[in-house]
Amino acid sequence: MSSRSRLTIAVWAERSLLFIAILFFCVHSLPHAWRTLNTDFPNYYLAARLAHGGVDTSRMYEWSWIQRQKDYGALDIRVIGLLPITPFSTLIFLPLTFFGVLTAKHIWILLNLVLLIPIAWILHSLTRLHPGRIALAIFLSFPLYRNLLYGQFYIFLLFLILAACLSYLRGYRSLAGALVAIAGICKIFPLLLFLFFLRRRDWGALASGVITACLATGLSLAIFGLNAHRVWLFEILPWVMHGEGLGTYTTTASISGILHCLFLSEPQWNPDPWYSWPLVYAVLASVLPMLILAPSVLLIRRGDESPKGVLLEWSSLLTASLAISTIPASYNFVLMIFPVCVIASILLQDRSYKWLTVLLAIYLGIGFPLPVPEHPQGLALLWYVPRLPLMLAIVLGLYVLQRRGLPVAEERPTRTRYVWGAAIIAFVILNIRSSFLLEQGERKEYNYRIPLNVQGFANTSPRMLGNELHFIRFSLSGYQLVTKSTQRFDAYAIPWDSVPEDILSFTATDGNVLIERVSTASSKTPIPNSSQILDALDKFRVVVENAHDPMLSRDGRDLAFLRDNRGRASLVMRRSFRTRSMEEILTPPRWNVYEASFLSEDKFAVAAIKNDDRPQIFITDSTHRLSTLSMTDSRYPSFSPDGRWMAYSHLDHGFWNLWLRDEHSGAISRIANVPCNQIQPSWESDSKTLLYSSDCGRSIWFTAISRRKVIP
Repeated sequence: MSSRSRLTIAVWAERSLLFIAILFFCVHSLPHAWRTLNTDFPNYYLAARLAHGGVDTSRMYEWSWIQRQKDYGALDIRVIGLLPITPFSTLIFLPLTFFGVLTAKHIWILLNLVLLIPIAWILHSLTRLHPGRIALAIFLSFPLYRNLLYGQFYIFLLFLILAACLSYLRGYRSLAGALVAIAGICKIFPLLLFLFFLRRRDWGALASGVITACLATGLSLAIFGLNAHRVWLFEILPWVMHGEGLGTYTTTASISGILHCLFLSEPQWNPDPWYSWPLVYAVLASVLPMLILAPSVLLIRRGDESPKGVLLEWSSLLTASLAISTIPASYNFVLMIFPVCVIASILLQDRSYKWLTVLLAIYLGIGFPLPVPEHPQGLALLWYVPRLPLMLAIVLGLYVLQRRGLPVAEERPTRTRYVWGAAIIAFVILNIRSSFLLEQGERKEYNYRIPLNVQGFANTSPRMLGNELHFIRFSLSGYQLVTKSTQRFDAYAIPWDSVPEDILSFTATDGNVLIERVSTASSKTPIPNSSQILDALDKFRVVVENAHDPMLSRDGRDLAFLRDNRGRASLVMRRSFRTRSMEEILTPPRWNVYEASFLSEDKFAVAAIKNDDRPQIFITDSTHRLSTLSMTDSRYPSFSPDGRWMAYSHLDHGFWNLWLRDEHSGAISRIANVPCNQIQPSWESDSKTLLYSSDCGRSIWFTAISRRKVIP
């Protein structure tokens, strides 16, 4: 067969493949995305709508709080959550909040489709690939379809990164730095592109990026407030960085996820790892990502201003950052359109058609969805993560292309490279130590875990009533109240099936079980912008309207609860609640009450913030006035039944740990010191034993129920 005939066949094969891809997109992918409301678009939309409505968003990252706001807004999606997205990334959705959520998603899809035009133009300007081949790379991207289906952010992110690269090559270095900063404030990993500016000592681009990041952060602070950003920076980001943000033990294409499944145990989520060895996990989780990322940094050449060299360096940094991501969702990999087009243009110039075929197969494999068993055991799980080795193949190919273009004079190590190498080694050593101590410390908490077989994303708010343990289970079907006998933890019942709505909080005493019901969009009789407290033992009679987090007094007569006003809650009391008596507000109007513990009108404590201060606990004193504890960053107060003790959680180095206060002497002492969260304590009837929620060894705030005796 002649060369001309082979070329003709190749051209028609490309056109046919492009036609099939566009047809699949128009007939299947786009209509499916258009008519469905999937996560994650409602997450961004709801956060923007709360900000637009002037709602206090201090607690926007808390699962139950944002679920309540979702139910108030009647968004037709079962569960919602904002982890780990940044507050700033939701601001682009502010103009869409003038429309209903599904209409807003339609507009967002159209905007993303329009963005594909400048994306294709920039790719053509950078790589000189034929427009048909660029279109082929775009429409063969399965992650592109996921972005549209979920209403995700990464098509816009691809546009920002491509625009930054083009700006850099055309001499607009400050603009390039600003665009990278915006991309990094939206999704953190693009900040690794600042290493490109740092290695090239492009201080103008770096300064522009820093200034833009500060301005963007200032805008986000003005809209969402300080507390939401403080929570994201000090509580959420560290967990995401060490691989315990979301899906800690799920079979994903992340290095941290695979290592968690292989080397770390967790009683409910991963009881039988291949080999339980935290030290090996700490070493591999620190060394492997750096082995992947370090060459992309060290191969950056300050003196090479050629478009090919710059494109390879940007592609290497971007691909390496995706390969080491701790939460690599499928839609992230739409960004691979950029490096794949760069590699394809070089292979076409070199007439390396066999390697081009390999590149196409790898590209399809990276995005193609494969069925995965729920709990693959041992090394067998490696068969279900083909994306990771395929990503590593792309990374290796980019490094080979960079190394091949390296002049002989620059192949010898320089003093600068030695400095960078030493810094990388020091970082790895410190990270190994901190990871090992963290994982070792988390596993100390397993000794107190209650062996429940009722699984969900989280089991929260435990309460003991007689021989029955009550708690809230968070799962894909929403929030339900679960009751289990403590005599047989393997037998459980959910007696609240007649309440299909979310049950986000409850209180239980002898003869009383009061629950908070929040109507969902799919409820038979939805009640917008409201939650109700119901008597679960009296045919679910409505006790209080527009209230949540019920608390009964020690004698079971008086009821306290929280009531929201634009996201800020007050503590309200109703004496002899069964008689529908008058209500009394117990906290100042400028406070935002997070939680409370209520024994009586004269004995209660609240965790609250004043203005944008940090949360702290206020306790009634002898004159019935509220006085504060000496420590800030304190939450979840809980009085013992005898009134002698108060347990609470205090934030220290990014973790909420249990503390104890003697109500007689005022002395405080630490109950535990573990690198994870212990929250929502409650006392058993003996006033000596605590039940609480703990996320040790799990994803952040995806808690399990624990129990420990704290008073001899």
